[in-house]
Amino acid sequence: MAKPVEDGWWTLTFSREEAWVVHVALLDRVRTAVEAGDSSEGYPELDALTAIECGRERFDPEELTVIRRALEAYLQHAPPRDLAPGQAALRRTAAPAAPDA
Repeated sequence: MAKPVEDGWWTLTFSREEAWVVHVALLDRVRTAVEAGDSSEGYPELDALTAIECGRERFDPEELTVIRRALEAYLQHAPPRDLAPGQAALRRTAAPAAPDA
């Protein structure tokens, strides 16, 4: 579960398998937006992806929401091998005061 830290940031640590599924889920959201020609909000998924790839464990509320939404969408059509780590990663994004997904 995500833990609050100062200034509204949250700490969130993924296992290697979970991080991989989060990575794929975020890229899937970007691909979907690009194919739909929807760049009106930019691609906030890329900020979250960069944070994960850099090993950062602190996320702002928007990044937490973006990760959660990406996982929720991806897990609807994910291959079986990604389901368990994806669901575990989704549970990690849960936080009592996290923005609604």
